[in-house]
Amino acid sequence: MPERTDRPFVEELRRLLDERVLSLRELAQLVGVNPSHLSRVMRRADYKSPSADLVRRVASVLDLPPDYFPEFRQAVVQERINNDPKLRDELYDRLTGA
Repeated sequence: MPERTDRPFVEELRRLLDERVLSLRELAQLVGVNPSHLSRVMRRADYKSPSADLVRRVASVLDLPPDYFPEFRQAVVQERINNDPKLRDELYDRLTGA
């Protein structure tokens, strides 16, 4: 299995659950979240998206590295940018060619 995936959490998690013959309800219990919350995240209902903490906890329960899902990596990058204006500006300049 690859160390990371580029597939969105909801797509990859469906595949992982099928592969491991695990229900969403069972996973929610293992992760310690309400099954209805996890269901809303999976259906993207009410604009629910997985938090970095949820993604990290799911990865841990599935014995995957914390950065397996792209949403976790994105959250780490966003946090670093939010906390480091110099890094934000360096990335902006690099991405825009400024």
